[in-house]
Amino acid sequence: MKFENRVAVVTGGAGRIGRETARMFCEEGVAVALCDISAEGVEKVAAELREKGYNCKGYVMDVCSTESVNAAAAKIYADFEKVDILVNNAGRWKCTIFDDMTEEQWIDTINLNLHGVFRVTKAFLSGMLEQKYGRIINLTSIAGEVGLPKFCDYAASKGGLIMMTKTLAMEYGKRNVTFNCVSPGLIMDSWDGNPCKLTWVERPGFGDEIARAIVFLAEDTASFITGADLTVDGGRILGPRFCDM
Repeated sequence: MKFENRVAVVTGGAGRIGRETARMFCEEGVAVALCDISAEGVEKVAAELREKGYNCKGYVMDVCSTESVNAAAAKIYADFEKVDILVNNAGRWKCTIFDDMTEEQWIDTINLNLHGVFRVTKAFLSGMLEQKYGRIINLTSIAGEVGLPKFCDYAASKGGLIMMTKTLAMEYGKRNVTFNCVSPGLIMDSWDGNPCKLTWVERPGFGDEIARAIVFLAEDTASFITGADLTVDGGRILGPRFCDM
């Protein structure tokens, strides 16, 4: 069995990766607690999945607020009794050259992308340790692996998250809780079919391709994978294309 009687929490559930991840989990028989700061957005996605007969509920969660995270976690435990899988997907980025970046923007990005994962992980890890089972997958980025011009704050937050993930994998592997990353590259909602020179496969990626990697790392059969940073980017970080091949 890939999954058996599992419950997953997915943050950033109203976004394209969050909603695709929720859908794939549901299709595998996983019960999903979908979280987002947007009450309307998360309930829309959850309602669509429930209409298809899946077990999915939406929750308002602001990962920048410990109070909000803990309140949502309490409701989730009341509704589902346990949490087996956590996908830390909530995040933001904004294109700003460092000269123009304000301290407020820097702090806000780090708070959401890195501190937010700290808050949500703290809220659910103790339950996983108690039941001696857990799968935690953090959404990082190739920006956290190789940097990204005009996204210094974002790259710093994602690089920190990769190291956080690896360290927690060392701390909790012996207690049957695994920690892994998925690092997307260029992800789009649609594509006009013209060759994309930013990847070696000549196209962008899509939300369902990232979701598929997340679901794979959450499977019961992936228990020997921890501390991994799975890059899903069409080969983008291999380097620029200097010539046609």
